[in-house]
Amino acid sequence: MSRSSFMRHMLQSVGTSLAMLVLRLLRNILLARILGPADRGLFALLSAMPEMISAATSGGLNTALSYQSAQQRPMGALLSQVLIYGCLFSAVATCLGVFLLQQFGQSLEITQELGSLAWLLLLVVPLFVMKSALLNLHNADGKVGAFNSLRLIESLVPLLLFLSLFLMWQRFALEAALISWIGGLLLVAVVGLCLLGRYHSIRLRWDRDSRSEMLRFGGKSHPDILFQQILMRSDYLLIGLLLDSEALGYYAMASAAAELLIIVPEAVTTPLMKRLLQQGEGIDELTPLALRLTGTAMLAACLSMAVVGEWLIVLLFGSAYQPAYPALVALLPGIFSLCYASILHLDLLGKRRPGALSVMAGVAAAINLSLTFFLIPHWGIVGAAYASSLAYSLLALGMLCLYCRLSGVAFANTLLILPSDLRFLFNHLRRRPVCEADGL
Repeated sequence: MSRSSFMRHMLQSVGTSLAMLVLRLLRNILLARILGPADRGLFALLSAMPEMISAATSGGLNTALSYQSAQQRPMGALLSQVLIYGCLFSAVATCLGVFLLQQFGQSLEITQELGSLAWLLLLVVPLFVMKSALLNLHNADGKVGAFNSLRLIESLVPLLLFLSLFLMWQRFALEAALISWIGGLLLVAVVGLCLLGRYHSIRLRWDRDSRSEMLRFGGKSHPDILFQQILMRSDYLLIGLLLDSEALGYYAMASAAAELLIIVPEAVTTPLMKRLLQQGEGIDELTPLALRLTGTAMLAACLSMAVVGEWLIVLLFGSAYQPAYPALVALLPGIFSLCYASILHLDLLGKRRPGALSVMAGVAAAINLSLTFFLIPHWGIVGAAYASSLAYSLLALGMLCLYCRLSGVAFANTLLILPSDLRFLFNHLRRRPVCEADGL
């Protein structure tokens, strides 16, 4: 991929990410104002659990699928692996986990708050696994247009469904939010399968070579994925256990506001995913360029959020959520670090270093858990945010050091934008080359 091609695809993804930002923001505003902090916290917990369960049961499935898709393996064989090693295994694990929680965890406050809603996970977890797998298959296959279309559906449909259902059932706002969330997952899975069938044969088949490669690569990647989910979402569980649903609601709003900024690295990794996984000529110029552009844009976004964040929270979500602002500020250094980690993760996978990624993610997860347990009793949700930021930053630093050692790229050339990058960007925008776009 040339620099011009990368910039063209990145600008396409920026447009999609901006549209998603608006849609997610609107949905977060509605959920915050309609549900209130307590129900918002419960909804956030339910929304986070499928991601954590799928990470625990997938065996590095999505990472292996992305790598195999980038190498042009048969899609029918990859889908078979999704159904068996993803959907089936996650459904069995979810059923067992919910049963044990209901039988032996009745004294826990989190179990009492979830109640019968926990059984929804039997439907949602396999659906989430299928949705995530399809997004990864499209992106790693280089179908940027299809991938961006699915992301827009994932953001737009739950918003429209929630509005429609809430207008009909105003007394059942939480139920309307849950149904709209599940409906969005289902539609993305259906449309994703249809689009995949447009480009490939998706007739299910069993390929021993593909399965063996997936198990080897996925086995090495599984600890990395599991530790990343512990790193990203264990704070929700610990706040739910150590505090209450209202505090979790504040933290969920702070996290949702901070994670809106992740559209910046998403706009870069979307067009680069296939190229980073394949590696090849020019990759040691392309990856540092992506890191510099992303880091500079993310730094500006985080500083802006720190300045206007409290005003935005009160204006958009209501004064009831003002206690979320200190946690938002504490999360911003970690969110800034994640912009580097998202790009470096794909590059290091392409360099076949899943084991090293697993070790670094494990260390970061252990640090996060230890600090969260220690800081929550003293500082509440702000302590959880500080613990997450420190763990994210250490993980990104470890990845960056490993990348620089393997590629020979100077550390300083990966951080912030250079004058030559500005000249290139200015010249590219002036020329605006007309090229055929990938995907839709």
